[in-house]
Amino acid sequence: MIERQKERYGWEFLFFGANIDAAAEARRFGIDESLSANYHCDAVGTALNYEVISEAITSVRACAAPLSADWKKKIDADYKKRGGKR
Repeated sequence: MIERQKERYGWEFLFFGANIDAAAEARRFGIDESLSANYHCDAVGTALNYEVISEAITSVRACAAPLSADWKKKIDADYKKRGGKR
């Protein structure tokens, strides 16, 4: 289904994972590793996800351009800062 939506409609999918290897799971579903993010499943991590996804969608819609490669840098930084190992 994901591949069909990507091919037919040009959709992109983001994959967020807590307590799993988000990149590996994203690949299993046909989602590029660069579109996955590990995060801490708590109030701070979840709020940050909403902030980042809002910024990403706003940017893509405003610029009519692909998602920036650094879209998840805030999530990655928080994950590493607070002890993420993946």
